[in-house]
Amino acid sequence: MVKYAKYTIFSLIILSTTTGLVSFVYENAAVKETRRFNADKFRETGYNEDELSLFCDVAFMFENSRVRKWDRDIKVEIKNIGELSQQSIDEVDSVIAILAPLIAPVKMERVNNGGNLHVYRRVPEVVSNKLPQSICLNGMSKVNRKSSYSWSINFAMIYDGCHASSQTLMHEFQHALGLDHPIKLYPYYVTIGRSVIPQFFRSQDEIQNMMKEPFYISKEEKMVIKMLYSSEIRSGLHVETFAQKMGFTDAERKLMIPDVNKRPRIIIYPEEEKKQVGFKD
Repeated sequence: MVKYAKYTIFSLIILSTTTGLVSFVYENAAVKETRRFNADKFRETGYNEDELSLFCDVAFMFENSRVRKWDRDIKVEIKNIGELSQQSIDEVDSVIAILAPLIAPVKMERVNNGGNLHVYRRVPEVVSNKLPQSICLNGMSKVNRKSSYSWSINFAMIYDGCHASSQTLMHEFQHALGLDHPIKLYPYYVTIGRSVIPQFFRSQDEIQNMMKEPFYISKEEKMVIKMLYSSEIRSGLHVETFAQKMGFTDAERKLMIPDVNKRPRIIIYPEEEKKQVGFKD
């Protein structure tokens, strides 16, 4: 009996050690894969300095340090489609039509069932569960948590409220693709920064006009999405690895890569949508 107990304990130790070693090796291999980045090939994307600056600001979504993106086709399913007008459905199709060419070779299409990006439109309220108190938001997106060995996005949900505009929908879709809120100011209107960053470079009338433009997305944001879905950018790529392989000097790193924690972010919703102060997920 004693020999059997010793044998069992020894076997469990060996099994545990082997499992731990395999997990360690597998995790190391996954991390090494994220570091496979060829700066010269990435530059062939054709971006300019402004677009590179925006990329560094919004593309490192996970803990403000690592890239998250889809590595499989995106199937958009409107979960409450039976409750929506044809216009609300068409708005989803319009956003897909604008964004799909930017993420090739990953495909994005709307499906009737079996989707991995669920959209809930015109819901009575969108309440964040990340905040210390229940606060109603104009829109919200959620993506799956990272796994032990992968930072890839494989599931997401988007919500927008009854008074949300088509720009809010575009904003949330950008989050679902892997973009975060910016923290720097830009001399052009940034939809992913909608209401999050002050638009000091334009008059209030200009800002309101841009907010009313359906499905607006700047050419800089379009390029950033193309950069994010470049084959050279892998889920899990760390911002420091990116900066090192891009050959950033210390001055360029400070200029390009924000070090300020982005969460939580206080925002003011546009007057034409909602007169209140809230938090944005």
